[in-house]
Amino acid sequence: MNITINKVNYYYEWLSVYKPDRPTLVCLHGFTGTSQTFAPVFHKKNEMNILAIDLIGHGRTDCYVHPYRYQMECLCQDIAIVTERLGIIQFSLLGYSMGARVALGFACLFPQKVQQLILESGSPGLKSEDERMIRKRSDEHLASFIMSHSIETFVEKWENLALFASQKRLSSKIQETLRKERLSQQAFGLACSLWFMGTGVQPDFWDELYKIVAPTLLIVGDLDVKFQIIAQNMQERQPKVSIEIVEDAGHCIHLEKPEIFEEVVYTFLSSATNQSLGHR
Repeated sequence: MNITINKVNYYYEWLSVYKPDRPTLVCLHGFTGTSQTFAPVFHKKNEMNILAIDLIGHGRTDCYVHPYRYQMECLCQDIAIVTERLGIIQFSLLGYSMGARVALGFACLFPQKVQQLILESGSPGLKSEDERMIRKRSDEHLASFIMSHSIETFVEKWENLALFASQKRLSSKIQETLRKERLSQQAFGLACSLWFMGTGVQPDFWDELYKIVAPTLLIVGDLDVKFQIIAQNMQERQPKVSIEIVEDAGHCIHLEKPEIFEEVVYTFLSSATNQSLGHR
């Protein structure tokens, strides 16, 4: 389904039968992904609506819009309006990788809207100006590569990054589905996401973690050492944050260990909801 927000056409999909009297979990995918990345995950009977949104420049959401619309704050404002238009005032929020950065930014900008926050392989950004400059140049180089090569060439390069090495163990069917999802993207949309919403240019949310009042869970794979360290550093800044390390999983836990991921998510949401009710 589609909805137009500030002249940007967003695609969204309910991954469960929508019932207005139930709480909602909003899911945000990663770079080169779409809302469909979460489709194989949520199968168990539950009492939540599952809403997935194609982020700007990805999937069936517009990409050929003013590049400034890709900025983190603009995107978060659009998500706020999308959910409000759908009649969802408060909700739980789940983001993976790039989507986790967006989810964290949203929770900092709109803390009153987020009931529970789940970040899968997420980061608050880079702490130092030097780190941000190095990453900004790296993202700009990759964006230029995307714009000057075929999408097939880029996907070949992207899926062979060390970050995704553990995905080589996925079944050939899942790998092919993932590859088709990546190949379906538009070069302009991916490039703009890097230029205007990449880790090197996004706001630094490290000093904003205290603003997050919602129960927060960080999910990381035990093979993804870099993001384990980031999660531990986040917990040091915000002790209320909890961490779940999934064994034998890399960066994309929801594809590598979907059943465990689903159980972790539902257990956390149920626990967080019960704690909230207990404090009323």
